Amino acid sequence: MRVRWIGLTLALALLGAAGGYGLATLDEHEPAVIAQAEPVPAQSPSVPIDPPPTFAPDIDYPPLSTTLSYRTHRIGNPPFFLWTYEAPVGWVRTTTDQPQEYRWRPKFEPDVGGFSLRVKIVTQRLTPQQMVDQKIAAMESIYDDVEVVESDEDEVYFTYRDGLDHQRHNLFRWVAAPDQTAASFEMSVAGRAVDVAGLKALIEHVAVTVYKVPPGTPE
Repeated sequence: MRVRWIGLTLALALLGAAGGYGLATLDEHEPAVIAQAEPVPAQSPSVPIDPPPTFAPDIDYPPLSTTLSYRTHRIGNPPFFLWTYEAPVGWVRTTTDQPQEYRWRPKFEPDVGGFSLRVKIVTQRLTPQQMVDQKIAAMESIYDDVEVVESDEDEVYFTYRDGLDHQRHNLFRWVAAPDQTAASFEMSVAGRAVDVAGLKALIEHVAVTVYKVPPGTPE
């Protein structure tokens, strides 16, 4: 029995010596590295990301200038619904399928894909803010890729995809008659991305020239 214990003790001693030599060898030639947890790059996004929409190329036509000359015009029915406003010199006025609505465009501009100004007498008895909300809802129900770029209590600027896959830029603004809360005059400008600076300058100029003609004013 004693011999077995001596043998077991000797075996454990030899095993300890071998382990100590192994640890000493590892410490001298191959420093131990303790692994640390690090974030693992995701192989794919957890939430699908849709690519940005692509559009058909715009027509080849000079961008809308920011410095135009203007001339005063009238719209509406006197004596109670007559307004004056300014439109660019050299642009041609056409009627639309809506009553008391005119569209202005450069005389030799292509029929589709350019820029324009539109003015209209409004009779819905809605506030400018309600007109903004109504216009956004209508555009989102009719067109694809509608994005509201800017919106205020009396104006909205959005982009959308038209029927020919072009991206169009549209700015609307509404004006109420003096001492009235309902919008009575609507204006909008439309064009391409290269026209945006000109479109903003155009609608700003027209907005400050819109004037409700009081009844009884001589023509």
